[in-house]
Amino acid sequence: MNRRNFLSATAAAASLTFARTAFSKSSGSSSLTHKERVDRALQGQDLDRPPFTLYHHYKRPTAQLEAQDHLDFHRTYNTDIVKVMNDFDYPQSTTDKWYELKPLSSPFPDQLTTLQLIRDGLNGDAYFIDTIYGPYMTAMILFQSQPQYANQGKSEEVQDKQIKSLHEFQQQNPDGWHNALEAITQSSINHIRKAKDIGASGTLVSVFNAESKFGSVADYERFTRPYDKRIFDALSDTKLSVLHLHYLERPYLDQFKDFNAPVLQYSVKTSGIPISEVRKLYSQPIAGGVDEIDYQKLTVAEMRRQWTEARTQAGSKYIAAPGCSVPDSSTTEELARFPKSLRA
Repeated sequence: MNRRNFLSATAAAASLTFARTAFSKSSGSSSLTHKERVDRALQGQDLDRPPFTLYHHYKRPTAQLEAQDHLDFHRTYNTDIVKVMNDFDYPQSTTDKWYELKPLSSPFPDQLTTLQLIRDGLNGDAYFIDTIYGPYMTAMILFQSQPQYANQGKSEEVQDKQIKSLHEFQQQNPDGWHNALEAITQSSINHIRKAKDIGASGTLVSVFNAESKFGSVADYERFTRPYDKRIFDALSDTKLSVLHLHYLERPYLDQFKDFNAPVLQYSVKTSGIPISEVRKLYSQPIAGGVDEIDYQKLTVAEMRRQWTEARTQAGSKYIAAPGCSVPDSSTTEELARFPKSLRA
């Protein structure tokens, strides 16, 4: 298992098994499979506990290693949903202009192999979903790959300057921007179709720019929203696709009400927006509620309080999860606290 001590992982798994057995005996509730628990949550039906998911980046060089890490993680922490991270790079332009892109049959062939291996390894045990960035963030990464940005580092100040520069590009070269977003969107849709054919139950699409530092609401509507919506139109027939609002401010909240997103996820921690406020606008299941930023500091009891409060606000259509990926440096003991808090 990548970056983990085998004995620690084994101990964590044994501890979780004991907790599950103890909870089952004390509650008297019937045991549900991972898929049954997810299906009931999606329908807002009664549950022994909410389904949960938990994830972080592995950044492994091959599909085989990525798949094995995901499978080991699922088996150790008993996740109800296997959210497959995608750390493979979108191909850069073959010209000297980052925005001169063409649609691809899939920009992530190694990710498709990862999905196939995970599907086979799970053998139907749990639903698994893919991950892609929304078209804006993909364009941002390609923009940042230009030589003039190569040695600037990744400080917040540098990133803010790059975001401003990209915004200026949108306004000064709208044709170049829209041509790039069109190619990225079509490539992403082509990839989504292949992931669905493999058996993925959806895709988590990470939308980064629902925050004023990326532009106004009017900018989002003009430069990004149509492409994001097309991505979710392509996912409308999936069970578990997730609209992941990586950044979120209140003025952007109603931008997504007509998106075909089966599940909504965002960070309560970074947005400051309570789930009760989001629930007034959105009826679909909400995932999140647990602090991903300070995750490593949280006790089991604190995690339980956080997801319990989130479920109270979200109602029965709720999936317990951090607001985003937890720190990659999280230890096996820290990772195990969340499933322990659910007695999973």
